[in-house]
Amino acid sequence: MAEAGLQCIRDMSSHSVMWLQALKKIPGLWNVFKNCTRFFDEERPELVILIDYVGFNLYLAKAAKKRNIPVMYYISPQLWAHGSWRIKKIKKFVDRMVVIYPFEEAFYTNGGVSAKYVGHPLFDELNARDIDEALVEKMKDGENKTIVSLLPGSRKQEIRKLLPILLEATNAIHEKVPSATFLLSCSNTRNLELIESITKRFTSANNKRLSIEIITEKVSEIIKASSLCICNSGTVTLEIANYQIPMIACYRVSPFEYFASKPHIDTPYICLVNAIAAKEVVHEKIMYRDDYKWLVSHATELLLNEEKREVCIAGLKEVTSLIGAPGASEKAAEEALSMI
Repeated sequence: MAEAGLQCIRDMSSHSVMWLQALKKIPGLWNVFKNCTRFFDEERPELVILIDYVGFNLYLAKAAKKRNIPVMYYISPQLWAHGSWRIKKIKKFVDRMVVIYPFEEAFYTNGGVSAKYVGHPLFDELNARDIDEALVEKMKDGENKTIVSLLPGSRKQEIRKLLPILLEATNAIHEKVPSATFLLSCSNTRNLELIESITKRFTSANNKRLSIEIITEKVSEIIKASSLCICNSGTVTLEIANYQIPMIACYRVSPFEYFASKPHIDTPYICLVNAIAAKEVVHEKIMYRDDYKWLVSHATELLLNEEKREVCIAGLKEVTSLIGAPGASEKAAEEALSMI
């Protein structure tokens, strides 16, 4: 957005957290909020566009509404999964929800909120992305290689919690599937030192000789080269679905986070692929302990049972047919312009 001429008041990427971890960020977020409201008063924008991050953005929506500035919310917070009670505040402070999942439009309109489904911008990005096919073939490097990719997420706290479990599963998977080799995705170079440190610590402590290759940034190439992806439960599951690669999705939380949050979870599925399909297309689990045996069981099944693989792939095709239409960003821009 900065390349397109955005005036950045504050980079919010460092404040991107989930669950109870957000409590630690409150002092910094208060400063960001004051900067934003000062901008509202001094610049009087014609429209405020909020993106995700419901806990913070609803305060901004209230501040904008107080100043009679129209509010559009693009990329809805996942209230359908947890915190559905917040729809009352959405109705009060947001003029229009512009949503990226097909079931979200009905969720909001049923709650009395103006909503428009535009599709997911990820698929526009994927269609425009230049895939290094030579690198994909180099990763495959032979017909007898079975590539299992580990994608632990893009946030440092996600990586710290999930990566050790993924690494613990690798040796057991290799014992059951000797042709299996492992690629570890580092989606952002800022996380490379952390990923290398965790991997080195694990291999040293457990005297593991199994080779795990860390690859930075080339997420699409890693996915395309894979026979199976074991991943965080977020947006990357849609990218994997786009390439129709069988996957297992999981999310790691502390026992306290798990039991404190469980009463507030309003959906049977945390994985976006399953939520869109309204059924279990891929195996998923919220982990509050290091249950690597669950990963091993489902991984070996998807690597060795062709029928299970085909069922999973068919489900992924169904999901992309529901959500993969092009033009999401353009449609969202049209909605914004219509509000000015």
